[in-house]
Amino acid sequence: MEFFDQFEHTIDGKGRLVLPSAYRAAFADGGYLTFMGHAVGLFTPDGWQKYRFKLQDSKVFTRRDMSQVLALTSPFMPDGQHRVSIGQKLRNRVGLDRDVTVVGQGGHAAIYPRHVWEAREVESTQADESGVALDDKFDHVGFL
Repeated sequence: MEFFDQFEHTIDGKGRLVLPSAYRAAFADGGYLTFMGHAVGLFTPDGWQKYRFKLQDSKVFTRRDMSQVLALTSPFMPDGQHRVSIGQKLRNRVGLDRDVTVVGQGGHAAIYPRHVWEAREVESTQADESGVALDDKFDHVGFL
């Protein structure tokens, strides 16, 4: 399954997040939550294995880095109400509190603190180093 769209959700007082309904079938047999810098990654079991090996093979992450990433990774099985528990250490590291945005990233989903995702959306309307904003880039695609 590929993951698209964005969903505003909340994390309850026990650290649980209700999976977006569009993603529930993909996680019926569980998945993995992991640290991804400014977000928590939400992976299917197959997706996690592929991602993990890409990190290890990238030559960017040292053994020590991988140890930290793996220490902030946990398998999950959604409960009967489609909730997953995000560990306190992972939430603290990413800065997740109550309000989050779950964003499809193609091969996985990412859980951002809502204010971080909103800032990224605003940033996407600004011109990049070449002077072109995301909206304008569509005008430069020849096949459209």
